[in-house]
Amino acid sequence: MAVFLSSALSDPDWLPHTYDYNGGQLTFVNVPRPARAGLTFLTDECYLDHYPKQAFPDGDVTAALDRSQGAPLHFIFHTSFCCSTLLAKALELPGRTLSLKEPNVLLHLANRLIRSDDEGNNRRLDVILRLLQRPYAAGETVIVKPTNFANRLLLPALARERQSRAVLLYSDLPTLLRSLANKGIQGRIFGRQLYRHVVGWTDLPFDYRPEETFDQTDLQIAGLAWLMQIHHFGMAARQLGPDRVMLLDSADFMKDVAGTLDRVGRFFGLELDAATADAITAGPVFSQHSKLSVTDYSIGSRERDQSAAVAAHGEEIDIVAKWIAAVAAHAGTSLFPAFAPA
Repeated sequence: MAVFLSSALSDPDWLPHTYDYNGGQLTFVNVPRPARAGLTFLTDECYLDHYPKQAFPDGDVTAALDRSQGAPLHFIFHTSFCCSTLLAKALELPGRTLSLKEPNVLLHLANRLIRSDDEGNNRRLDVILRLLQRPYAAGETVIVKPTNFANRLLLPALARERQSRAVLLYSDLPTLLRSLANKGIQGRIFGRQLYRHVVGWTDLPFDYRPEETFDQTDLQIAGLAWLMQIHHFGMAARQLGPDRVMLLDSADFMKDVAGTLDRVGRFFGLELDAATADAITAGPVFSQHSKLSVTDYSIGSRERDQSAAVAAHGEEIDIVAKWIAAVAAHAGTSLFPAFAPA
């Protein structure tokens, strides 16, 4: 399925997908909007080779890109397992909002910036943000939820998009650890992968020797990864202020879903009325698993999952939570992000 560059740039079905290693080619993937509803994320793991791709020279894309138009662009950055996918799905309102869940290209850009925060990679970020701003309908707002492995992009993205805002969604540490423990070995591997990623760019040093890090348990490592992300969110909040970012605890989201949707809608300029927020809350988004759409799920189901983790792993989780509190105090950082230092 060969297409001209002009067609790929004008059609929002063609999503920017990934750069090659040298950054000389940008690959697009064609994923029509109706198909996206059945995809958990906009990644190869979900595409399963069902959607055509085509690459174009990076320089040609940059030269041909129309920078004069674009929808309002906002973000949901998160610390993982804190209902970010649920929030993004709730804010998919065709004709009003376009929600993009974890576009693959943002992880690639974050990794490129971690390797080299140079002019070329910053220009690529600018290009991708322009491409993600293409709406399907006039007046639509685009809301992007990157993977939390792309949180390195938070400050650079908002620096380039002066009108953009970001919700910084997080959970407390026990909630994250319970979610990872419930997932068994895969959850524990995820925690170690997240640590390895974030430690490459965080400005919160722990000063552990390699052998000391190796001696730590899976949940200790995951706790350190969580703390680095919380520290990053707090730093971003203080730097950008409440006009640019909203701090949102997932526990508050679950306690008052309609009220949270109303707050987020107003923050993003969506003008959601109370009736719309109530309808979203009562709709299918909150009755199915956010990542397994064929599975019935609810806020009550999430609470039962958390309780099961407490029963099976509560002692370990409590020990790690107390240890992380001591680590945070020693490092001079907080367990909760805030606009003013604690």
